[in-house]
Amino acid sequence: MNHCYKDNDLASTSSGFFICDGADDMKLLFADDNVIGMFGYAALDEMKSHAKDGFLGMIHPDDRAKLGGAVFDLSDGMNRKLVCLRLRMRNKEGRSLLTELFCHVVRAKAGGGDNAPCFRTDKDICRRIYIFASLIGEGEYRESRPLVFCPCAPFCELNGHKEDVDILTGLPDIAAFYKTAENLLAKAREKKNQASCIVVFDIIGLKELNHDLGRDEGDARINALAKSMRKYMPKESIFFRGDEAELIAVCLNMSEEKIKDSVMKVVNSCKSKVLFGIGSVFEKGYVNRYVESSATLLQALSVARYDLMIKKLLDTESAHSQIMTSLIRALEEVDSDTEQHVQRTQKMGVALGLRIGLPDAQLTTLRLLCLLHDIGKITIPLEILNKPGRLTNEEWAVLRTHAEKGYQIASATEQLRPVADIILHHHERWDGKGYPSGLSREEIPVLSRFIAIVDAYDAMVNDRAYRSALLPATAKAEIRDNAGTQFDPYLASEFLDMLEEDPTLSVGAKTGADEVRVFKKKDSIEHKTGNTSPVHYTKYKLDIDDRIIEVDDHFEEMVGFTREDALGKMTQYDLIPPEDLEQYLVEVGNQFVKGDIAYLHHRILRKDGTIIKVICNGERYFDSSVRAFRSTILVFEV
Repeated sequence: MNHCYKDNDLASTSSGFFICDGADDMKLLFADDNVIGMFGYAALDEMKSHAKDGFLGMIHPDDRAKLGGAVFDLSDGMNRKLVCLRLRMRNKEGRSLLTELFCHVVRAKAGGGDNAPCFRTDKDICRRIYIFASLIGEGEYRESRPLVFCPCAPFCELNGHKEDVDILTGLPDIAAFYKTAENLLAKAREKKNQASCIVVFDIIGLKELNHDLGRDEGDARINALAKSMRKYMPKESIFFRGDEAELIAVCLNMSEEKIKDSVMKVVNSCKSKVLFGIGSVFEKGYVNRYVESSATLLQALSVARYDLMIKKLLDTESAHSQIMTSLIRALEEVDSDTEQHVQRTQKMGVALGLRIGLPDAQLTTLRLLCLLHDIGKITIPLEILNKPGRLTNEEWAVLRTHAEKGYQIASATEQLRPVADIILHHHERWDGKGYPSGLSREEIPVLSRFIAIVDAYDAMVNDRAYRSALLPATAKAEIRDNAGTQFDPYLASEFLDMLEEDPTLSVGAKTGADEVRVFKKKDSIEHKTGNTSPVHYTKYKLDIDDRIIEVDDHFEEMVGFTREDALGKMTQYDLIPPEDLEQYLVEVGNQFVKGDIAYLHHRILRKDGTIIKVICNGERYFDSSVRAFRSTILVFEV
């Protein structure tokens, strides 16, 4: 994407950072994804090539002297920690972007590598220039802007000096965090040897808000979030301004559990919708094979940002959710039970994750996996997915490729790439006899083991094309019998205990079976028990225009019309007495507005002119076998 300014309007509020070699004509060493996209490039290598490896090559020729003077001040002993300047930079197309740059020297251990910015304060180091760039409008470009110094006492105590901060919020900026992250954690560990964590807050829809109400309102929302963080987060927290609207809380010697209530108070106090991500650093010696933790604050920040990104994907109000919407719609075309299946597996999976003690980031990823673990099924032929009988060996071989196809789909999408391996291995077995890789025990990704259990249980207690739903007791017995062979034995045990403690989680719902299974002939109940009378019923199917396209053997007995009379020639409305039709349409319409099921009492006009009273249950759904909407009608005579 190219961000350029026209007619003095602000086109974007994008920002990000570069790292340049201070001793090699400002050679580009690193650029984050924000600035790579901001300047119209696809990758860092393309940016390096186009700029002839130098950051100066991206600056408008008339402004290069201004930048060079600033870099000289920073590199040659001037008493300036940071320089702020505004100048013109050029994107890939050569168009000028108005930018504001914060430049300062970052000291890195010699030999650290171009793409490994390990910031230190050791002697014998090489200098790097850290540049934080933001796009600004023409009005702001022409304003003067003084430097502000850090008022944050905890931050200054740890660093022994004042630092420049974000002007809007008064918080140390992201450059300060990168520079001091190791020192912060080291100081914390001198006092206590326990978990620390990072929380990243972000305002949803800020770009749209800036566009609709103006940037002043957007800035006010960011400031309000910063004030809420100061008010509600633990007083020991240290705050930073991250990229764009991102605000960061570093909570040293505090676990996720300890800060959970504070985080929710921050979120609930804000006028705008705010999402958050959490990354944890656990104490030395912490052992939990089900918890993936970080060793440094830099790693924890990456985890927190990933957690936040996944929450944005899952949040329907976020622009980031469009990719999820597209994938789920594609999956629903081959499996109409997707929405209900996801809700059930998410409920069970998150409950099991909380029971085990998974961190927030892993719980969020688990929610995503409940949506996407079977995404590869969109590549499987419908006649295999919807086959009502047993599959042949050849058909099984095709079906089993869905794990690898899901891996390929996730790998092709940048936001989903980190979960691709988990999707790939969700059909591995604890004993190593699963597919596609034959992994065993702890070789199988942790969340793949979670998905394997909740997905298998939900499949058993709900109807499938090849069999009817099993009783919960039978499904639990299957999980128990296969613990230690198919399933992680500890997770299986905890899962079964969880179902016993909360029986509502174990109940299945017979969903989707009739959409893919051929109707079977059933006889009316003709026997009598006590005062019970015979029950007559029929079941038939309608197309999207409510034409009758399929009937069972009881249709003629119930309504008098033969199969030949009905198929393709009659609609549902031909069975309704003319004087009842308007009321019938109103009642059906009112019920289908609320969902896909309609249940009502009405009258049917038989072929011989007689009228009978019935109870009717209608269900609308998408039939993936023909890729069209259908309705199934079940009618009982009163």
